[in-house]
Amino acid sequence: MNVHVAKSGSVMSGPMGFLRNGGQMGAAMRAFDWSATPLGRPEDWPQSLRTCVRIMLASRQPMWVWWGRELINLYNDAYLPIIGGKHPAALGMPARQVWAEIWDQIRDRIAAAMNGEASYSEAELLVMNRNGYDEEVYYTFSFSPVPQEDGGIGGIVCATTDDTDRVVGARRLALLREVASRTWEADTVDDVYHLAARALARDAHDMPFALLYRFAGADDAMLAGAAGLDAGHPAAPQSLKRGGSAVWPVDGRGDGTRVFPRVIPLAGKFAALPSGPWAVPPDEALLLPLSTSADAMPHGVLILGVNPYRRREDDGFENFAALVARQVASAAAGIESLEMERERARSADSLALEIENRRRIEQHQNALLDELNHRVKNTLATVQAMAMQTLKGVDQPAREAFIARLFALSSQHDLLTLDSWEGASFEGVVRRALRPWREEERTRFTVDGPAVHLDPKRALALGMGFHELATNAAAYGALSNETGLVKVNWTLEADGTRLKLRWQEVGGPPVIAPSRKGFGLRLVEHGLGRELSGVVNLDFAPDGLVCEWIMKLS
Repeated sequence: MNVHVAKSGSVMSGPMGFLRNGGQMGAAMRAFDWSATPLGRPEDWPQSLRTCVRIMLASRQPMWVWWGRELINLYNDAYLPIIGGKHPAALGMPARQVWAEIWDQIRDRIAAAMNGEASYSEAELLVMNRNGYDEEVYYTFSFSPVPQEDGGIGGIVCATTDDTDRVVGARRLALLREVASRTWEADTVDDVYHLAARALARDAHDMPFALLYRFAGADDAMLAGAAGLDAGHPAAPQSLKRGGSAVWPVDGRGDGTRVFPRVIPLAGKFAALPSGPWAVPPDEALLLPLSTSADAMPHGVLILGVNPYRRREDDGFENFAALVARQVASAAAGIESLEMERERARSADSLALEIENRRRIEQHQNALLDELNHRVKNTLATVQAMAMQTLKGVDQPAREAFIARLFALSSQHDLLTLDSWEGASFEGVVRRALRPWREEERTRFTVDGPAVHLDPKRALALGMGFHELATNAAAYGALSNETGLVKVNWTLEADGTRLKLRWQEVGGPPVIAPSRKGFGLRLVEHGLGRELSGVVNLDFAPDGLVCEWIMKLS
């Protein structure tokens, strides 16, 4: 990087005062030899560029500015974790050279921005090479054109948010739920492995292929399930021999320590491996024992093709894979225990033993469910803490609205937990959402309708929808004064497959249809319609808001 040392005080005031402060990047930009770039000396930069740079350096949001025909790259301190090992060479370079690996993906939006058209992308998948290897990342960002004094477009400014941990974490949590729910349906140990393989096939992003081997006796491990690979593929033989298979180095049952953990390089090992959604196949496989903390010996081995674009310095994938292996092993152990007890019970009181062992299995499943609920609650608590920290500088109403929505989601989660995540009653979802506005001395809302059981997906979606309606009523509608009332009623069609609901507000202040609907009403009107396979209509009648929707129950 070419730098020059500025004279004392020359940057902190006068025509270059816009470069003052700005932390590490402010200092780097003051020391940079801009005369060697198409931008020229900072004191000659146009006012529009100076303003963008000053805003960017003062912001704690990751931001960059690309300027001129060559789109010269400038960025702030908050952007340093995103640009990674490309810093400091990326400062003052053309953006096309900095982000060559994703340029084809964003090229059209860049061209549109330079023609005055802004764009916005939410949690978009990008494969970046920031630290010497390709990496799966997700970012929310916007390309905003910057007009110059002559009316033309001088460059682009972008604010971005890293959503990688949120997206990947949600994906992995969904897989753990899928494995738990599918293996719950198993009647035999073979069913456990077969159903677990079907669940693992749902997450080809993290594991382009997965193999489940079950130990049979002391010598062999037999293929019991496969995802992404067909049985008979060179990487998926029907059996693995103890003592170090030529395909996968499995040393038999042993004590489990000789199997876990083991990372196997795949370069040149097989002619063709599935790549899943990625452009290249995995370059490593991970071998883990199928065992629980109570097992003296593993039940088998889980072999996973590892996402080639994972974050290399992070052990998150290994921890996640260990949870998957333990969940499969727990399901297999429960069924093995049941099968053993069934065999013993043939000459004794079979019915009593069957009930007892089913009770043990249910206790084990409940323990797994409790652990999953605990992790979800911890995740919500972490999100709350992050939100309160991140939104310190945001205006009070916006921050309170976000936290309220988070609490609403947590409240609906609590309702589902009470019923072991098998669903919730429609009336329970409504009353849970309206609870914050309940008054002991009088009734502010009525709830009436037949008994309806909702699956977890619909219960969560409806809970958030009712929360937004109630929040809107408290701010602008029937719950914003002393006399208003909310009436909620619903009916079922004769065959029980469709439900019609009506939310009606009366006695509140006169209603005026908003010129612009906020996030909450957009969520109710459009998000619920898609999520619940139904139709939602909002009527801003003068005497009170009326919301009607029709949804499918199956």
